[in-house]
Amino acid sequence: MAANGVSFQLSFAREITRVTAQIQTTAEQVKKAGDRARRKTMRWLSTRMSREMSQALKIPQKGLKARWSTSTAGQGDDQVTILWFGTLPLAAENVGNPRQGKRGTSVAGRRFDGAFYHSVYDGVPRVWIRKRRAQALGLNLPAMSRQKGGGNQRFMDYGGAGDTSNRGRFPVMRVGIALDEMAGEVFRRYERRALARFAELIEQEINYVVNHERKG
Repeated sequence: MAANGVSFQLSFAREITRVTAQIQTTAEQVKKAGDRARRKTMRWLSTRMSREMSQALKIPQKGLKARWSTSTAGQGDDQVTILWFGTLPLAAENVGNPRQGKRGTSVAGRRFDGAFYHSVYDGVPRVWIRKRRAQALGLNLPAMSRQKGGGNQRFMDYGGAGDTSNRGRFPVMRVGIALDEMAGEVFRRYERRALARFAELIEQEINYVVNHERKG
């Protein structure tokens, strides 16, 4: 896992070679079919992986949509397609409607003892917890950001020693929901399934461009 995300790299060259060896194609047809099959494979992966993470973590699937990124690297047979998912924790208030109780805040079935739902700095209500309260409770909530030098924060940290702003007088932390462990499990499962799915799609796309599209 790197840069607050998890990813895998997929090489589709072998499957493209296997399919095109069985049918006469032009370089243009191969490229067109390969590009389509890649895009469909990436959509298939991100949709199903998001669904699994959403169900396992009991969080809205729409909250994961913007975290996906697809890119390519290399050329020709050395080209790889990279699927990346951002694993910074999901802010608690983005999971559901927070409900304040006497002991803390509940969001979509999760209870965060000692937390409160309130507008602190910017006029927007969020789920927070006081630093001292979190330490006293021994909470192990996930990081909302990374400290410089690679240190791991358990919350988005505001205020503290040396902070002379209002934040220094009211040191609090954002509360989030961890995604990294579940995302890692899902990525490991689907990396094996990705090539099989591409193999199905490239056969369909090669057949389509050869038999149903006019040659340019």
